[in-house]
Amino acid sequence: MIKNTYFVMFLIFILFGCASSASSTKTNNLPEWVENPDALYPKRLYLAEVASGSTLDEAKQRSIGSLSNIFSVNVKLDRRILEAYSEEKKKDQEMDWEHSVNLVNRSALTSDNELINVRTGKTYFDEKTATFYVLSVISKAETEMIYLEEIQKNDRSLVRFYQEAEDAGNKITKLIYLKKCLEIIKIGEALRSIHQILSLMGDTPTLPVPKEDILVELQGLKNTIVAKIETTGSEKEKLSSYLREVVNQIGMSAGEQNPDIIIKGALDITPLEFPREGDFVRWELTIDVTNAMTGNTMNTYTASAREGHVSAASVKGRALDKVKEEINNNFYENFTAFLSESYEK
Repeated sequence: MIKNTYFVMFLIFILFGCASSASSTKTNNLPEWVENPDALYPKRLYLAEVASGSTLDEAKQRSIGSLSNIFSVNVKLDRRILEAYSEEKKKDQEMDWEHSVNLVNRSALTSDNELINVRTGKTYFDEKTATFYVLSVISKAETEMIYLEEIQKNDRSLVRFYQEAEDAGNKITKLIYLKKCLEIIKIGEALRSIHQILSLMGDTPTLPVPKEDILVELQGLKNTIVAKIETTGSEKEKLSSYLREVVNQIGMSAGEQNPDIIIKGALDITPLEFPREGDFVRWELTIDVTNAMTGNTMNTYTASAREGHVSAASVKGRALDKVKEEINNNFYENFTAFLSESYEK
């Protein structure tokens, strides 16, 4: 009898212990969506990310930050060309490369322009840990249309520029438009990589002009467009090297026979005397460009600055680095803009 009594008490203890444990587990559990957002927002239809923080805003920003990684594509654009050709927007209102680029980096979600509609699907505050949880959601169908429209706009610009290249009356004009095409293709590829993530039907459109065709034509032009480089000054060899690099990047060949473009430059670096420790120099750069095919000349490009460092050798190297940077950026933009303007209709 006593054994039966102990056995009954043991069963009651087990039952109450299990009930208490189950109740405690349920109380301590976070909402299911914290660990499994797909339970509320299926992956086939939504992009969803959960994040936590000490404040509601911190948790929200972290979840949006996680989503923004999906829209961040490593696209290497030659912004010098895009900047030089930005005047095209006056002729082609659809061409807005900055907007397109914002759609393929973190700005798509974090920008004040709210390029993509991000909704807060759920929030939860865990009192025991004083932690906020936020579930941020993006509708694939809604967002897909944004990217599809942007792809179509870029494609129309690509087709127009490619037609301009095909109809060009000379090889430099053709080069200009093919370079534009290549940058638009890079943006188009990035837009398509995101559209493929969003597309419910797997119907991402292909490029209307293959990238390979553009690259082949550019390589062919490089062998036919010759730029003659003439330099003077104390650092004429360095200047010649920097200018050859720019010519190559633009898509021309440096040579002497029957030049299409003539570039004359001068670079001098002279020491300066200052009543303080270190060595100082001043560099002065002058570049003139002539389009031998049209006779047009670019406004003389000039730049100069003073540099200082601990020794004569290091200060000269520092000055040359600045000159190279100046040529590869500011001069490059001016040069490409000049080439474009030389054949404006």
